Amino acid sequence: MKKGEAADVFNGLVDVKDLKGKNFALLVSKNMTIIREALKDIEEAGKPSKEFMDLSREVQKLTSEGTDEAKEKVVSLEKDNSELIQKRKDQLEEVNKMLLEDFEINLHTLTEEELPEQVTAENINKLIKIIK
Repeated sequence: MKKGEAADVFNGLVDVKDLKGKNFALLVSKNMTIIREALKDIEEAGKPSKEFMDLSREVQKLTSEGTDEAKEKVVSLEKDNSELIQKRKDQLEEVNKMLLEDFEINLHTLTEEELPEQVTAENINKLIKIIK
């Protein structure tokens, strides 16, 4: 399985974590824990720097103003911080490469019988890799 596929399964598990059923809930919780632990490196690698977060908040604040003056300030901020922005783009590119890596992960499978009645086709599509 690729790390990105495991991340997709994790997101699918998050979507169904509130559905009823003791066995189902137990398997969802166990798999979320396994995947979270297995993908810690990606989570860490994807964390933006404090400087980038500060810049992002400033740009977001200016963008919400919607004025021409604010737009000019955003352009100026982006120009003044081009190196910081490029570092973030490079960081995200590296994370994307990590998501393409194959790795071994042992997840608990779900049987069709264990799926709750409330589960949707969209949910099943996200969990299909762990349904037997």
